[in-house]
Amino acid sequence: MIKAKFRANIVRLILLLFLLLCAVFIFRYTASAKDWAFFQTNSHVYTGGKLTQAGEITDREGRTLSKTEDGKRVYNKNKDIRKATIHAVGDHDGYISTGVTNALKDKLVGYSLVNGVYTYSGKGNNANLTIDANISVAAMKALGSSAGCVGVCNYKTGEVLCMVSTPTYDIENLKEYEKAKNGELGSVFMNRFISSAYTPGSTFKIITSAAAIETLGEAAYDMDFNCDYGTVIEGEKLNCLGKHKTVTLKRAFSHSCNAYFSNMALTLGKSTMTKYAEKFGFNKTFLIDGIKCAKTSYSVKNSRNIDFGWSGIGQHKNLCNPVQYLCMVSAIANGGEYKEPFLVNSITASNGKLLYEAKPKTVRMIKKDTADKLAFLMDYAAKDNYGKSTFGTLDVCGKTGTAEVGKKMENSLFIGFCKDENLPLAFVVIAEGDENGRKSAMSVANKTLQAAKKQLIK
Repeated sequence: MIKAKFRANIVRLILLLFLLLCAVFIFRYTASAKDWAFFQTNSHVYTGGKLTQAGEITDREGRTLSKTEDGKRVYNKNKDIRKATIHAVGDHDGYISTGVTNALKDKLVGYSLVNGVYTYSGKGNNANLTIDANISVAAMKALGSSAGCVGVCNYKTGEVLCMVSTPTYDIENLKEYEKAKNGELGSVFMNRFISSAYTPGSTFKIITSAAAIETLGEAAYDMDFNCDYGTVIEGEKLNCLGKHKTVTLKRAFSHSCNAYFSNMALTLGKSTMTKYAEKFGFNKTFLIDGIKCAKTSYSVKNSRNIDFGWSGIGQHKNLCNPVQYLCMVSAIANGGEYKEPFLVNSITASNGKLLYEAKPKTVRMIKKDTADKLAFLMDYAAKDNYGKSTFGTLDVCGKTGTAEVGKKMENSLFIGFCKDENLPLAFVVIAEGDENGRKSAMSVANKTLQAAKKQLIK
Protein backbone atom coordinates (compact mmCIF):
# COMPACT_ATOMS: atom_id res chain seq x y z
CA MET A 1 0.00 0.00 0.00
CA ILE A 2 2.83 2.35 0.93
CA LYS A 3 4.71 1.47 -2.27
CA ALA A 4 1.60 2.15 -4.39
CA LYS A 5 1.10 5.52 -2.72
CA PHE A 6 4.77 6.36 -3.23
CA ARG A 7 4.60 5.43 -6.93
CA ALA A 8 1.41 7.50 -7.36
CA ASN A 9 3.16 10.53 -5.88
CA ILE A 10 6.10 10.02 -8.23
CA VAL A 11 3.71 9.88 -11.20
CA ARG A 12 1.97 13.03 -9.98
CA LEU A 13 5.33 14.77 -9.61
CA ILE A 14 6.43 13.75 -13.12
CA LEU A 15 3.09 14.89 -14.51
CA LEU A 16 3.36 18.21 -12.68
CA LEU A 17 6.90 18.68 -13.97
CA PHE A 18 5.73 17.83 -17.50
CA LEU A 19 2.88 20.37 -17.29
CA LEU A 20 5.28 22.97 -15.92
CA LEU A 21 7.69 22.40 -18.79
CA CYS A 22 4.80 22.61 -21.26
CA ALA A 23 3.74 25.91 -19.70
CA VAL A 24 7.30 27.25 -19.96
CA PHE A 25 7.52 26.13 -23.59
CA ILE A 26 4.15 27.68 -24.48
CA PHE A 27 5.14 30.93 -22.75
CA ARG A 28 8.50 31.08 -24.51
CA TYR A 29 6.93 30.10 -27.82
CA THR A 30 4.25 32.77 -27.54
CA ALA A 31 6.78 35.42 -26.49
CA SER A 32 9.62 34.51 -28.85
CA ALA A 33 8.14 32.61 -31.80
CA LYS A 34 8.16 35.69 -34.04
CA ASP A 35 11.82 36.36 -33.24
CA TRP A 36 12.67 32.73 -34.03
CA ALA A 37 10.73 32.85 -37.30
CA PHE A 38 12.53 36.02 -38.39
CA PHE A 39 16.03 34.88 -37.50
CA GLN A 40 18.09 35.84 -40.55
CA THR A 41 19.18 32.26 -41.24
CA ASN A 42 15.55 31.25 -41.91
CA SER A 43 15.64 30.53 -45.66
CA HIS A 44 11.83 30.64 -45.85
CA VAL A 45 12.01 34.39 -45.20
CA TYR A 46 15.55 35.49 -46.05
CA THR A 47 17.89 34.94 -48.97
CA GLY A 48 21.52 35.64 -48.17
CA GLY A 49 20.44 37.42 -44.99
CA LYS A 50 18.13 39.77 -46.91
CA LEU A 51 14.35 39.75 -46.49
CA THR A 52 12.77 38.43 -49.70
CA GLN A 53 9.51 36.69 -48.79
CA ALA A 54 7.48 39.85 -48.47
CA GLY A 55 4.75 41.06 -50.76
CA GLU A 56 4.58 44.19 -52.86
CA ILE A 57 4.54 47.64 -51.24
CA THR A 58 2.74 50.35 -53.22
CA ASP A 59 1.94 54.02 -52.70
CA ARG A 60 -1.60 55.42 -52.60
CA GLU A 61 -1.74 55.54 -56.41
CA GLY A 62 -0.60 51.92 -56.79
CA ARG A 63 2.98 52.75 -57.78
CA THR A 64 5.35 49.93 -56.86
CA LEU A 65 7.77 51.02 -54.17
CA SER A 66 9.23 47.60 -53.34
CA LYS A 67 8.63 43.96 -54.28
CA THR A 68 10.35 40.59 -54.55
CA GLU A 69 11.37 39.63 -58.06
CA ASP A 70 13.36 36.47 -58.95
CA GLY A 71 14.25 35.94 -55.30
CA LYS A 72 15.52 39.50 -54.85
CA ARG A 73 13.99 42.58 -53.28
CA VAL A 74 13.73 45.38 -55.86
CA TYR A 75 12.54 48.96 -55.65
CA ASN A 76 10.89 51.55 -57.88
CA LYS A 77 12.70 52.18 -61.18
CA ASN A 78 12.84 55.93 -60.54
CA LYS A 79 15.87 56.95 -58.46
CA ASP A 80 14.16 59.98 -56.91
CA ILE A 81 11.18 57.90 -55.81
CA ARG A 82 13.51 55.30 -54.28
CA LYS A 83 15.36 57.98 -52.31
CA ALA A 84 12.25 59.89 -51.24
CA THR A 85 10.33 56.84 -50.00
CA ILE A 86 13.07 54.59 -48.59
CA HIS A 87 12.47 55.66 -44.98
CA ALA A 88 8.78 54.84 -45.28
CA VAL A 89 9.35 51.59 -47.19
CA GLY A 90 12.46 50.36 -45.37
CA ASP A 91 15.38 48.30 -46.67
CA HIS A 92 15.89 44.53 -47.07
CA ASP A 93 18.86 44.45 -44.67
CA GLY A 94 16.88 45.91 -41.77
CA TYR A 95 18.99 49.02 -41.21
CA ILE A 96 15.93 51.30 -41.34
CA SER A 97 14.11 49.71 -38.43
CA THR A 98 11.05 51.99 -38.62
CA GLY A 99 10.39 51.34 -42.32
CA VAL A 100 7.34 49.22 -43.18
CA THR A 101 9.50 46.39 -44.53
CA ASN A 102 11.08 45.86 -41.12
CA ALA A 103 8.64 47.27 -38.56
CA LEU A 104 5.71 45.36 -40.09
CA LYS A 105 7.55 42.43 -41.66
CA ASP A 106 5.34 39.88 -39.87
CA LYS A 107 2.31 41.28 -41.72
CA LEU A 108 4.16 41.46 -45.06
CA VAL A 109 5.52 37.94 -44.79
CA GLY A 110 2.22 36.56 -43.52
CA TYR A 111 3.42 35.36 -40.13
CA SER A 112 0.97 33.87 -37.62
CA LEU A 113 1.50 32.17 -34.30
CA VAL A 114 -0.11 28.96 -35.60
CA ASN A 115 1.34 28.69 -39.11
CA GLY A 116 4.58 30.59 -38.61
CA VAL A 117 5.75 32.05 -41.94
CA TYR A 118 4.01 29.43 -44.04
CA THR A 119 1.58 30.76 -46.68
CA TYR A 120 -0.11 28.85 -49.49
CA SER A 121 1.29 31.16 -52.16
CA GLY A 122 4.76 31.57 -50.63
CA LYS A 123 4.72 35.19 -51.86
CA GLY A 124 3.81 37.06 -48.70
CA ASN A 125 1.22 39.82 -48.39
CA ASN A 126 0.93 43.17 -50.15
CA ALA A 127 0.80 46.56 -48.42
CA ASN A 128 -0.76 49.71 -49.85
CA LEU A 129 0.65 52.84 -48.20
CA THR A 130 -0.99 56.22 -47.81
CA ILE A 131 2.04 58.17 -49.04
CA ASP A 132 2.22 59.68 -52.50
CA ALA A 133 5.56 59.08 -54.23
CA ASN A 134 5.43 62.31 -56.25
CA ILE A 135 4.66 64.50 -53.23
CA SER A 136 7.51 62.78 -51.41
CA VAL A 137 9.94 63.52 -54.25
CA ALA A 138 8.90 67.20 -54.21
CA ALA A 139 9.53 67.38 -50.46
CA MET A 140 12.93 65.69 -50.75
CA LYS A 141 14.03 68.05 -53.51
CA ALA A 142 12.76 71.05 -51.55
CA LEU A 143 14.87 70.06 -48.53
CA GLY A 144 17.87 69.82 -50.83
CA SER A 145 21.15 69.35 -48.94
CA SER A 146 19.57 70.11 -45.55
CA ALA A 147 19.14 67.32 -43.05
CA GLY A 148 15.60 67.26 -41.73
CA CYS A 149 12.14 65.95 -42.43
CA VAL A 150 8.77 66.75 -43.96
CA GLY A 151 5.47 65.26 -42.87
CA VAL A 152 2.09 65.91 -44.45
CA CYS A 153 -1.23 64.31 -43.54
CA ASN A 154 -4.92 64.70 -44.30
CA TYR A 155 -6.19 66.10 -41.00
CA LYS A 156 -9.71 64.79 -41.63
CA THR A 157 -8.67 61.16 -42.24
CA GLY A 158 -5.20 60.77 -40.66
CA GLU A 159 -3.61 59.51 -43.91
CA VAL A 160 0.11 60.37 -44.04
CA LEU A 161 0.67 61.59 -47.60
CA CYS A 162 4.33 62.47 -47.22
CA MET A 163 7.00 61.20 -44.82
CA VAL A 164 10.44 62.26 -46.01
CA SER A 165 13.70 62.20 -44.10
CA THR A 166 17.07 63.55 -45.26
CA PRO A 167 19.88 62.74 -45.76
CA THR A 168 18.84 59.75 -47.82
CA TYR A 169 20.40 57.34 -50.31
CA ASP A 170 19.68 55.20 -53.36
CA ILE A 171 19.31 51.58 -52.26
CA GLU A 172 19.67 50.31 -55.87
CA ASN A 173 23.03 52.06 -56.30
CA LEU A 174 25.42 49.44 -54.93
CA LYS A 175 28.31 51.85 -54.33
CA GLU A 176 26.04 54.34 -52.58
CA TYR A 177 24.43 51.60 -50.51
CA GLU A 178 27.84 50.33 -49.39
CA LYS A 179 28.82 53.88 -48.39
CA ALA A 180 25.59 54.16 -46.42
CA LYS A 181 26.28 50.88 -44.59
CA ASN A 182 29.83 52.04 -43.81
CA GLY A 183 28.53 55.31 -42.34
CA GLU A 184 30.07 57.48 -45.05
CA LEU A 185 26.79 59.25 -45.91
CA GLY A 186 25.83 60.32 -42.39
CA SER A 187 22.75 59.17 -40.52
CA VAL A 188 20.85 58.03 -43.63
CA PHE A 189 19.20 55.07 -41.91
CA MET A 190 17.48 57.25 -39.34
CA ASN A 191 13.90 58.28 -40.09
CA ARG A 192 13.89 61.76 -38.60
CA PHE A 193 10.12 62.06 -38.87
CA ILE A 194 9.59 59.13 -36.49
CA SER A 195 12.82 58.75 -34.52
CA SER A 196 13.90 62.34 -33.81
CA ALA A 197 13.03 64.76 -31.02
CA TYR A 198 13.74 68.40 -31.79
CA THR A 199 13.92 71.62 -29.81
CA PRO A 200 10.64 73.25 -30.94
CA GLY A 201 11.69 76.90 -30.75
CA SER A 202 8.93 79.42 -31.38
CA THR A 203 6.47 76.79 -32.63
CA PHE A 204 5.98 76.08 -28.90
CA LYS A 205 4.36 79.52 -28.56
CA ILE A 206 1.19 77.82 -29.83
CA ILE A 207 1.07 75.87 -26.55
CA THR A 208 1.81 78.95 -24.41
CA SER A 209 -0.99 80.76 -26.29
CA ALA A 210 -3.43 77.91 -25.65
CA ALA A 211 -2.55 77.91 -21.94
CA ALA A 212 -3.17 81.67 -21.76
CA ILE A 213 -6.46 81.53 -23.70
CA GLU A 214 -7.97 78.73 -21.61
CA THR A 215 -6.61 79.90 -18.24
CA LEU A 216 -7.16 83.68 -18.52
CA GLY A 217 -10.10 83.78 -20.93
CA GLU A 218 -10.64 87.10 -22.72
CA ALA A 219 -8.15 88.77 -20.38
CA ALA A 220 -5.39 86.91 -22.26
CA TYR A 221 -5.92 89.18 -25.27
CA ASP A 222 -5.59 92.42 -23.25
CA MET A 223 -2.62 91.45 -21.08
CA ASP A 224 0.55 93.12 -22.36
CA PHE A 225 4.27 92.90 -21.72
CA ASN A 226 7.14 95.17 -22.71
CA CYS A 227 9.78 94.06 -25.20
CA ASP A 228 13.07 95.92 -25.58
CA TYR A 229 14.90 93.39 -27.72
CA GLY A 230 13.96 90.96 -25.02
CA THR A 231 13.20 91.05 -21.31
CA VAL A 232 15.09 90.81 -18.03
CA ILE A 233 14.16 87.98 -15.66
CA GLU A 234 15.74 88.15 -12.19
CA GLY A 235 18.69 90.11 -13.53
CA GLU A 236 19.30 87.90 -16.61
CA LYS A 237 18.53 88.91 -20.18
CA LEU A 238 16.28 86.80 -22.38
CA ASN A 239 16.81 88.04 -25.93
CA CYS A 240 14.30 88.81 -28.67
CA LEU A 241 15.06 89.64 -32.31
CA GLY A 242 12.75 92.66 -32.28
CA LYS A 243 11.96 95.71 -30.15
CA HIS A 244 8.22 95.19 -29.98
CA LYS A 245 7.64 97.68 -27.12
CA THR A 246 4.24 97.13 -25.44
CA VAL A 247 2.74 94.05 -27.07
CA THR A 248 -0.39 91.92 -26.64
CA LEU A 249 -1.14 88.33 -27.68
CA LYS A 250 -2.21 88.82 -31.30
CA ARG A 251 0.82 90.88 -32.35
CA ALA A 252 3.18 88.92 -30.11
CA PHE A 253 2.14 85.69 -31.84
CA SER A 254 2.44 87.16 -35.33
CA HIS A 255 5.90 88.62 -34.68
CA SER A 256 7.01 85.79 -32.37
CA CYS A 257 7.94 88.01 -29.44
CA ASN A 258 10.15 86.17 -26.96
CA ALA A 259 9.65 88.77 -24.23
CA TYR A 260 5.86 88.35 -24.33
CA PHE A 261 5.74 84.55 -24.26
CA SER A 262 8.44 84.11 -21.62
CA ASN A 263 6.63 86.53 -19.32
CA MET A 264 3.29 84.88 -20.10
CA ALA A 265 4.75 81.52 -19.07
CA LEU A 266 5.96 83.04 -15.80
CA THR A 267 2.49 84.54 -15.24
CA LEU A 268 0.76 81.20 -15.82
CA GLY A 269 3.16 79.19 -13.68
CA LYS A 270 4.94 75.86 -14.04
CA SER A 271 2.02 73.57 -13.23
CA THR A 272 -0.26 75.27 -15.77
CA MET A 273 2.40 75.25 -18.48
CA THR A 274 3.17 71.59 -17.81
CA LYS A 275 -0.55 70.74 -17.93
CA TYR A 276 -0.95 72.34 -21.36
CA ALA A 277 2.32 71.00 -22.74
CA GLU A 278 1.07 67.52 -21.87
CA LYS A 279 -2.33 68.24 -23.43
CA PHE A 280 -0.46 68.80 -26.68
CA GLY A 281 1.47 65.56 -26.37
CA PHE A 282 4.66 66.42 -24.51
CA ASN A 283 6.03 63.76 -22.14
CA LYS A 284 4.32 61.11 -24.25
CA THR A 285 5.33 58.57 -26.88
CA PHE A 286 3.28 58.67 -30.07
CA LEU A 287 2.67 55.68 -32.33
CA ILE A 288 2.18 55.42 -36.06
CA ASP A 289 0.93 51.99 -37.19
CA GLY A 290 2.23 50.65 -33.90
CA ILE A 291 5.74 52.00 -34.57
CA LYS A 292 7.08 53.95 -31.60
CA CYS A 293 8.11 57.55 -32.18
CA ALA A 294 10.81 59.37 -30.23
CA LYS A 295 9.55 60.49 -26.83
CA THR A 296 8.81 64.18 -26.38
CA SER A 297 9.62 66.13 -23.24
CA TYR A 298 8.74 69.22 -21.23
CA SER A 299 10.34 69.50 -17.80
CA VAL A 300 10.44 72.69 -15.70
CA LYS A 301 9.82 71.41 -12.15
CA ASN A 302 13.22 72.41 -10.77
CA SER A 303 14.05 75.10 -13.34
CA ARG A 304 15.15 78.63 -12.46
CA ASN A 305 12.78 81.37 -13.59
CA ILE A 306 15.06 82.39 -16.46
CA ASP A 307 15.09 78.80 -17.73
CA PHE A 308 11.34 78.52 -17.24
CA GLY A 309 11.00 81.71 -19.30
CA TRP A 310 13.05 80.10 -22.07
CA SER A 311 10.78 77.04 -21.93
CA GLY A 312 7.78 79.28 -22.67
CA ILE A 313 9.33 80.13 -26.03
CA GLY A 314 10.30 76.56 -26.89
CA GLN A 315 13.88 76.38 -25.62
CA HIS A 316 15.36 75.01 -22.35
CA LYS A 317 14.69 71.22 -22.20
CA ASN A 318 11.69 71.16 -24.56
CA LEU A 319 11.78 68.40 -27.18
CA CYS A 320 9.08 67.70 -29.77
CA ASN A 321 8.61 64.84 -32.21
CA PRO A 322 7.44 65.61 -35.79
CA VAL A 323 4.58 63.07 -35.56
CA GLN A 324 3.42 64.74 -32.34
CA TYR A 325 3.46 68.14 -34.05
CA LEU A 326 1.53 66.77 -37.01
CA CYS A 327 -1.16 65.59 -34.57
CA MET A 328 -1.13 68.97 -32.87
CA VAL A 329 -1.71 71.08 -35.98
CA SER A 330 -4.26 68.53 -37.22
CA ALA A 331 -6.23 69.07 -34.01
CA ILE A 332 -6.07 72.84 -34.39
CA ALA A 333 -7.30 72.59 -37.97
CA ASN A 334 -10.00 70.06 -37.13
CA GLY A 335 -11.85 71.64 -34.22
CA GLY A 336 -9.60 70.32 -31.44
CA GLU A 337 -9.49 66.63 -32.39
CA TYR A 338 -7.30 64.62 -34.73
CA LYS A 339 -7.34 61.25 -36.43
CA GLU A 340 -4.41 59.10 -35.41
CA PRO A 341 -1.94 59.34 -38.32
CA PHE A 342 -1.33 56.14 -40.24
CA LEU A 343 0.96 55.01 -43.06
CA VAL A 344 -0.49 51.62 -44.01
CA ASN A 345 -3.84 51.88 -45.76
CA SER A 346 -4.42 48.16 -46.26
CA ILE A 347 -2.78 44.73 -46.40
CA THR A 348 -4.00 42.05 -48.78
CA ALA A 349 -3.03 38.45 -49.44
CA SER A 350 -1.61 37.50 -52.85
CA ASN A 351 -5.08 36.27 -53.85
CA GLY A 352 -6.57 39.70 -53.16
CA LYS A 353 -8.19 38.85 -49.83
CA LEU A 354 -8.30 41.90 -47.52
CA LEU A 355 -6.38 41.09 -44.33
CA TYR A 356 -6.15 44.55 -42.77
CA GLU A 357 -7.70 47.95 -43.34
CA ALA A 358 -6.77 51.11 -41.41
CA LYS A 359 -9.41 52.40 -39.02
CA PRO A 360 -7.80 55.34 -37.20
CA LYS A 361 -9.16 56.49 -33.87
CA THR A 362 -10.30 60.04 -33.22
CA VAL A 363 -8.49 61.74 -30.33
CA ARG A 364 -9.68 64.91 -28.58
CA MET A 365 -6.67 67.10 -27.80
CA ILE A 366 -8.14 70.53 -26.95
CA LYS A 367 -11.50 72.31 -26.83
CA LYS A 368 -13.03 73.36 -30.15
CA ASP A 369 -13.14 77.01 -29.07
CA THR A 370 -9.43 76.92 -28.21
CA ALA A 371 -8.59 75.26 -31.52
CA ASP A 372 -10.52 77.92 -33.43
CA LYS A 373 -8.72 80.73 -31.60
CA LEU A 374 -5.31 79.17 -32.26
CA ALA A 375 -6.26 78.72 -35.93
CA PHE A 376 -7.11 82.41 -36.04
CA LEU A 377 -3.71 83.35 -34.60
CA MET A 378 -1.92 81.12 -37.12
CA ASP A 379 -3.98 82.59 -39.93
CA TYR A 380 -3.20 86.12 -38.75
CA ALA A 381 0.52 85.36 -38.54
CA ALA A 382 0.50 84.14 -42.14
CA LYS A 383 -1.30 87.29 -43.33
CA ASP A 384 0.44 89.85 -41.13
CA ASN A 385 4.00 88.58 -41.07
CA TYR A 386 4.81 85.64 -43.34
CA GLY A 387 2.89 86.85 -46.38
CA LYS A 388 -0.01 84.86 -47.82
CA SER A 389 1.50 85.33 -51.30
CA THR A 390 4.30 82.98 -50.19
CA PHE A 391 1.86 80.12 -50.75
CA GLY A 392 0.20 81.26 -53.98
CA THR A 393 -3.48 80.39 -54.02
CA LEU A 394 -3.21 78.11 -50.97
CA ASP A 395 -4.80 79.42 -47.77
CA VAL A 396 -2.11 78.45 -45.27
CA CYS A 397 -2.12 79.02 -41.50
CA GLY A 398 1.15 78.43 -39.70
CA LYS A 399 3.80 79.16 -37.11
CA THR A 400 7.52 79.37 -37.69
CA GLY A 401 10.25 78.45 -35.28
CA THR A 402 13.99 78.92 -35.11
CA ALA A 403 15.45 76.61 -32.50
CA GLU A 404 18.92 77.07 -31.07
CA VAL A 405 20.59 73.67 -30.66
CA GLY A 406 24.16 74.84 -30.21
CA LYS A 407 26.28 77.96 -30.16
CA LYS A 408 26.40 78.17 -33.94
CA MET A 409 23.59 75.89 -35.09
CA GLU A 410 19.90 76.62 -35.56
CA ASN A 411 17.06 74.50 -36.86
CA SER A 412 14.30 76.03 -38.94
CA LEU A 413 10.73 74.83 -38.35
CA PHE A 414 7.38 75.58 -39.94
CA ILE A 415 4.16 73.86 -38.91
CA GLY A 416 0.59 74.51 -39.96
CA PHE A 417 -2.31 73.54 -42.18
CA CYS A 418 -4.29 74.46 -45.29
CA LYS A 419 -7.77 75.86 -44.74
CA ASP A 420 -8.87 74.75 -48.21
CA GLU A 421 -11.83 72.36 -47.95
CA ASN A 422 -10.57 70.38 -50.94
CA LEU A 423 -7.05 70.19 -49.54
CA PRO A 424 -7.30 69.49 -45.78
CA LEU A 425 -3.58 69.10 -45.17
CA ALA A 426 -1.56 69.48 -41.98
CA PHE A 427 2.22 69.71 -42.28
CA VAL A 428 5.48 69.89 -40.37
CA VAL A 429 8.84 70.90 -41.86
CA ILE A 430 12.18 70.83 -40.05
CA ALA A 431 15.45 71.86 -41.67
CA GLU A 432 18.50 71.25 -39.49
CA GLY A 433 21.41 73.67 -39.23
CA ASP A 434 19.62 76.10 -41.50
CA GLU A 435 21.32 79.41 -42.32
CA ASN A 436 18.28 81.07 -43.88
CA GLY A 437 15.99 80.77 -40.86
CA ARG A 438 12.27 80.45 -41.23
CA LYS A 439 12.31 81.29 -44.96
CA SER A 440 13.80 77.91 -45.85
CA ALA A 441 11.22 75.92 -43.87
CA MET A 442 8.38 77.94 -45.40
CA SER A 443 9.82 77.45 -48.87
CA VAL A 444 10.01 73.68 -48.33
CA ALA A 445 6.44 73.67 -47.06
CA ASN A 446 5.19 75.68 -50.03
CA LYS A 447 6.87 73.47 -52.63
CA THR A 448 5.55 70.34 -50.92
CA LEU A 449 2.00 71.69 -50.63
CA GLN A 450 1.97 72.87 -54.24
CA ALA A 451 2.99 69.36 -55.32
CA ALA A 452 0.24 67.93 -53.09
CA LYS A 453 -2.32 70.23 -54.68
CA LYS A 454 -1.22 69.11 -58.14
CA GLN A 455 -1.46 65.43 -57.20
CA LEU A 456 -4.67 65.51 -55.16
CA ILE A 457 -6.83 68.04 -56.99
CA LYS A 458 -7.25 66.89 -60.58
